[in-house]
Amino acid sequence: MHILIKNACVITVNARRDVFENGFVAIGEDRQIHAVGPAGAEPPAQGARVIDARGGIVSPGLINLHQHLHMNLLKGLADGMLLEPWVFNFSAKSRKYFRREDVSTSLTLAAMEMMRTGTTCVLNHQSTFDWPVHQDAAQLIAQAGMRQMLAVSFQCRTPKMPEHPWSAADATRHIGALVDALDGANGGMTRAGLIVECNAHHTEAGRSSDELVRAGHALARDKNVRIAVHMSGGTLSMHMGFTKYRRQTGRSDVGYLEGLGVLDDRWVLKHGIHFSDEDIAIVARRGSSVVYTPTSEAIRGGGLGHWRAMLAAGVNCTLGTDGPAVDYSVDMVEQMKACCYLQSVRYGDAAAIPPLVALEMATINAARALGMERSIGSLEPGKQADLVLFDRDRPHLRMVRDPVTALVRATRGADARLVVANGRVTYEDGAFPMIPHAARVMEDARVRARAIATAAGFDPLAGPSWPAAVA
Repeated sequence: MHILIKNACVITVNARRDVFENGFVAIGEDRQIHAVGPAGAEPPAQGARVIDARGGIVSPGLINLHQHLHMNLLKGLADGMLLEPWVFNFSAKSRKYFRREDVSTSLTLAAMEMMRTGTTCVLNHQSTFDWPVHQDAAQLIAQAGMRQMLAVSFQCRTPKMPEHPWSAADATRHIGALVDALDGANGGMTRAGLIVECNAHHTEAGRSSDELVRAGHALARDKNVRIAVHMSGGTLSMHMGFTKYRRQTGRSDVGYLEGLGVLDDRWVLKHGIHFSDEDIAIVARRGSSVVYTPTSEAIRGGGLGHWRAMLAAGVNCTLGTDGPAVDYSVDMVEQMKACCYLQSVRYGDAAAIPPLVALEMATINAARALGMERSIGSLEPGKQADLVLFDRDRPHLRMVRDPVTALVRATRGADARLVVANGRVTYEDGAFPMIPHAARVMEDARVRARAIATAAGFDPLAGPSWPAAVA
């Protein structure tokens, strides 16, 4: 035995949705879960490290299905921006000033922030950086102890982007080689995926085409990897955003993929704020997964999607945070809470999405979206040991009796006391055992973030906004 956690309230999220009010989790030397159950049924410790949970809540490690990890160095600069000005005037411009070392620092900082709040696996929606940056992303996140699906952008020449050096065949060859190098790397902690951007504003701007989408999907099918894409999000405006581009292109984002005949269970559709009933029916029929990013959509004024309707239709619904330059939070506990609260507002129903469903969205549903539900997403014998222990001995938690409600509605990500990923302790009581230079990373990040903001001309965005607002 490797680690034995006892005296815990264990929320398994297994097929029976077992909750052991006083239970244990036993992790073997192979870093897999060997046993889960009620107190008294523990296997012999036999030299294992024994962790007394002191009544804390143990849940599966949380899975963040939408993050842009390089954006940690841009946090706090984009208050008050709607999505489209943010995309074109802020995000695209900022990437020009990132060096390889900047991205590396941001990656490690992002891992620290996510692990600190109970996340053990992330879908990294990586921007269009060079190969060495992708290889750094794979290595650094694994070294920090996190599991990752690293999605890389499939891009090629389009009618509106004729200067791109690659044809669709070139892109298939080059990006296919990168996928081969990344998928399964770092002892299986890194999985590869593709980004095939094809929503209406990407297509209208010339960054996508029918040929690009078909070629990207064919590569994903050939390599057996997932496809990440931003879908049906943004401002409802005749002058910019979703409505403008729908009028120009004459289609919804989901309808476009359906028309091309490529929509299937490989697609991980981010946002889905403006899905119609027809869109939802198509997504359910094709088996695609959809990612709700509640605080990101709220901070950008993006709207409230029909998530209860998607769940009722049988869509595999999951949760993510978006990048911290869009939203300040990469706390998945906060996303579960916001999911419940905002959908209650959307439907005028306090039970629109119950706490257990929000927890499923952040665990087993997310694992299913990645094609990894047999190895992560719940606490069951034979699965990889990805879990988080939340300290329940807090004033804001002690009075809540239902542990699932306590976790989703009352817990804060910062209540995480212990995080285990792939059977290794990656965070414990304020320390990151696999990142011995954590303090230096934070200081380095501050210096690099300020340099990028200055070079990009974003310094005015970094100052206090209250005096200007009052004036």
